[in-house]
Amino acid sequence: MGIAKKIAIVLGIIIVGYLLFSVVYNNTQPTEQESLNVITDDGSHLQSSSYPYKAKISYEGSWFAEMGDPNYLVKEEGDGTKTITLDCAPWERICINAQKEDYGEGELKVQLLRDDQVVAENTSSNATGNVVINYNY
Repeated sequence: MGIAKKIAIVLGIIIVGYLLFSVVYNNTQPTEQESLNVITDDGSHLQSSSYPYKAKISYEGSWFAEMGDPNYLVKEEGDGTKTITLDCAPWERICINAQKEDYGEGELKVQLLRDDQVVAENTSSNATGNVVINYNY
């Protein structure tokens, strides 16, 4: 068998292997419709719909909060009432620690929502107003 014939056989095997890999790879990838599973919350956060938790913080003044998975807390600050989608899957622990920034007299109220239903709530009327929620599903 000549060298040209050997090269042709090797190249043929490589091409067939590449085509087989391409077919398998393309058939195992999600469709564009399946990969567009995104919801928005007030236009500022994009999260997968597999994250059913939200934190709702209500206070007339300014506040600061850390929230989410206890190993990966996200910092957020604001004024008034704000609802934030949390990057936590339904089987994870969730921690919310919120505090008044202006030492005002109003009530600081923190709610943990799962699928828009309140599952935990805590409030504080102290001037230093610190509210903590630790939730284990």
